[in-house]
Amino acid sequence: MKPRIAVTLELSEKGSRRLSFLDLAYADCIKEAGGIPLHFPPLLSPDSVQDTLPLVDGLVLTGGADIHPSFYGEEISAPVFLSPDQRTEFDLSLFRAVLLAGKAILAICHGMQIMNVALGGTLYQDLPSQVAKTIAHRGERDSTPARHPVLVEKETRLAGILGGRERFEISSTHHQAVKDLGRGLRVSARAPDGIIEGIEMPENPEVVGVQWHPEKDPRSESTRLLFGALIEAARPRRK
Repeated sequence: MKPRIAVTLELSEKGSRRLSFLDLAYADCIKEAGGIPLHFPPLLSPDSVQDTLPLVDGLVLTGGADIHPSFYGEEISAPVFLSPDQRTEFDLSLFRAVLLAGKAILAICHGMQIMNVALGGTLYQDLPSQVAKTIAHRGERDSTPARHPVLVEKETRLAGILGGRERFEISSTHHQAVKDLGRGLRVSARAPDGIIEGIEMPENPEVVGVQWHPEKDPRSESTRLLFGALIEAARPRRK
C-alpha cells in the first residue's frame, strides 16, 4: 500500500470566516514520489491529534506565515506577518505527536521553523532588519521566490539524500530563519550568507527540515530526491 502522508494547511481568518487552503504543489510532489497526500486543516484540538496518527505514515509540515514570537519566549521586535495561533498550536502538536510515534517528517520553510520551535529553538523575526549583509531570501513580492545557492554540510542526512551534492540553487520565500537550534538538532545546510537552510535530527534521520520551497521546483532533482526519501522512510510503516 502506498504511504499516506499528512499535509498541514494554512489558515486565514477574514472576519467571521476561516479559510483553510494550500498550494497543491505539495500534494503533487507527494503523489509523484509514490505517496498519498492527506490534507489536515488546523481544526483539531491538541488532545485529538493522537487520533490522526493511525491514519498516516508520515508528515509534511508546509510553508505559511510567521509564528508568533511568544511561542519561543520572545516579544515582537521586528516586522512580522503572523499566522493564526490556532494553526501554530496545531502544527506544533502534530509535529510532536508524529515525532513521538517515530514516523517520517519533511518540514518545509514555515514547517522547518515549527520543527525548531517545537524542540525549544528560536527564530530571527526578520532577517533584513536583524541580520547584517544577508542575501535576498524572498522576492520583491511575497508570491515571487528569490533564487540563491544552498551549501550542504558533509556527512549529514541531507547530503546522503542528495547523493553527496554540496551546492545547488533553490526557490526561497522567507524573511525569518532559525536562530538558536532546538534540542537534538544539527545544521545540514546554509545559504552563502550563513543563514541556516537545513536542519535534521541525528538520532532520528527520518526527520528533515529545509528552509527553501522544493515544491516550487517540482522538476528539479533535489525536489525529487527529498520527497522520494520521505516516501521511502514512510513506506515500511504500513503493514
